[in-house]
Amino acid sequence: MTRAREALRDAERRLERAGVDSPRVDAELLVAHVVGVSRTGLYADPERDVDADALERLLVRRESREPLAYVLGEWGFRRLTLRTDGRALVPRPETEILIEAALAEAPEARRVLDLGTGSGILAVTWLLERPDSRAVAVDVSTDALALARANGSRHSILPRLGLVAGDWTSALSSRKSFDLAISNPPYLALRAASSLPQTVRDHDPEQALFSGGDGLDAIRRLLQEVPHQLKPGAPFLFEIGAGQAHAVESQLRARRAWRLVQIVPDLAGIPRVVVLRRT
Repeated sequence: MTRAREALRDAERRLERAGVDSPRVDAELLVAHVVGVSRTGLYADPERDVDADALERLLVRRESREPLAYVLGEWGFRRLTLRTDGRALVPRPETEILIEAALAEAPEARRVLDLGTGSGILAVTWLLERPDSRAVAVDVSTDALALARANGSRHSILPRLGLVAGDWTSALSSRKSFDLAISNPPYLALRAASSLPQTVRDHDPEQALFSGGDGLDAIRRLLQEVPHQLKPGAPFLFEIGAGQAHAVESQLRARRAWRLVQIVPDLAGIPRVVVLRRT
C-alpha cells in the first residue's frame, strides 16, 4: 500500500516522462479509479491507502499509450457511464452532437435503427432518453455487440434493445419499418493511418476507423441501403469526417431517395453530422 498523495505525485511524473498529453489529469483519474472515489474525492483524504500493485498495472498500460478509457474500463457520455475497451471506439464528444441532433429531428421516433453500434452508445442513449421506444443495433463485430450488450444490461434497457450481427443492413429484412436511423460509421481514409495519434493507431479497432481509399465506402453503402429500412419521410443522421461534407453532398445529388436537411457543425465549426430525410 501507498498513500494517495505520494501515488498521485509518482504517477504524474511517470506519465509525464512517457509523453502523455495530460499527465496530471490522467494520474488523478487512475488513482481515483483504484481507490474507488471521484477525482475531487482524492483530495478530501490525501493520506488514504492506495493499492500500489493495482495502480502499477494501470500505469503500465497508460504509459504504453493505451487510451485512458480502455485502461479505466469505463467512460462518460452525456449523463451516462459506459463500459469501454478495445472492442469498440471510445465515445467522443462529436457523437454527442449526433445524438442531440437526432433527438431534435425525430423526438417522437419509437423504432430506431443504430448501424455500426460499437459499444452501443447511440442505441443505449436513445433508449434512456425515450423510454417508450425500441432500438435495433447492428454491428459486423460480434465482440463489439457483446460490449453493447454489457452496456445495455448496465443501464437496464436490454428488453427494448435488439442486437444483430451483420454487415450494415444485410441481416435485416427490407420492411421500411424504422422511424429513425443513426450511425457513426468508419470514415477515415486508409492513407490517414500513419498520421493518427499512437493511442488511436495502436489500440482502436481498425474496422471502426477506416473505410476505403477516400473514407467514404461505408457512407456510400449506407446511403444505398438505409432507404429500404426507413418509413417514408423518416430521418437518417450520421457522422462524417473533417473535409467530407462536399463529397457527401455530391453523393446525395445522385440519389433520389434522400433529401438533405442540414449538416450540423461540431464545436470547432467542422461540418460533422449529416441530417437526411427519406423521400
